[in-house]
Amino acid sequence: MKKQLEILFGFALIAGIMLTGCKDSAGPVDDEQAPAGVTNEMDAMKYFALQDEFVKNTEETISDDNLYPADYGTFGKVTAEITPLRFGRFVTSVTRTATPTILPGDSIAIVLVEKEIMGLFKIRGINGVGDTVTIEKPFTDNSTRNLVFKRIDRDSRRYWRNWVPVATSLVDGGTATPNDNIDITMVQLFLPNGDTITVTDPNSYYLRYRWLRMYDGGRKDVPEFSANQRAILQATVVSASADTDFVALRYGVGTFQKRRMRLALVSEVNNGDGTYTRVYQTRDGGMPGFVIHPHRGWFHAAVDAMTRETLYDDTAPYSVNWWGIPYRVF
Repeated sequence: MKKQLEILFGFALIAGIMLTGCKDSAGPVDDEQAPAGVTNEMDAMKYFALQDEFVKNTEETISDDNLYPADYGTFGKVTAEITPLRFGRFVTSVTRTATPTILPGDSIAIVLVEKEIMGLFKIRGINGVGDTVTIEKPFTDNSTRNLVFKRIDRDSRRYWRNWVPVATSLVDGGTATPNDNIDITMVQLFLPNGDTITVTDPNSYYLRYRWLRMYDGGRKDVPEFSANQRAILQATVVSASADTDFVALRYGVGTFQKRRMRLALVSEVNNGDGTYTRVYQTRDGGMPGFVIHPHRGWFHAAVDAMTRETLYDDTAPYSVNWWGIPYRVF
């Protein structure tokens, strides 16, 4: 019961991953007609879970529309199979499933949303003999998140309106087994007001929906920023790579608002078991943190961690882990 109450009162705004501006979810326009294919309450929860604006844009968080170099900083010279100049992740297909579970008491339901995201990771770089080449690595990422639905009615006629989504967890995404060689274990967001959000389990961490004032309690509100405010983000990553991993923050939306920033390594510990624990932090213009864009709305800030071999070795498999934190610019 304690776990159920924690879920009930922790309202969140993450979709997956994390950086696309969103609007509040909306149901069918016609209250007198069920959505196509919906014949019962369970179908209705599946439908609304998959139609949720935040759920639908999960893959947009990790997808690129071009090969990007600029905001990721300088790679420098290294001994590697390829020296990357530009790179990007291109999604080609997404398979979505929603599995609802009604909790004891028949007033709260949890809907697990799972996605299989497939595509190509492209690297434009220089190979060992000095030729400019384009490397393509196919990838399969899996993502999960939980949505909380609250029963508000028992209308047998408008059964599709009996449950409404009231909360969502953060999205946990990354490479499928056996190439899951890197893990984000903690993300901390240090807000301008002195507050700190610390996440160690994205699928069970919830933030309160701002528009849902009929409930109280929970953990923290969705972070809010005014234009050009500065915040600091730290990410702790465990990796099997002896070389420094590539960890980036992706946030904002649109051609002029989208940001990509490489995080700086601030500490490293050899765990003695073939893995390393590293802490990375945002740094912009010689100062800790990152500057919020002026575009207003709801967004997701994605922490995107990949092994160095993903970028520098043309034969090594693609291996990433990504999750994020929602925020609002007003």
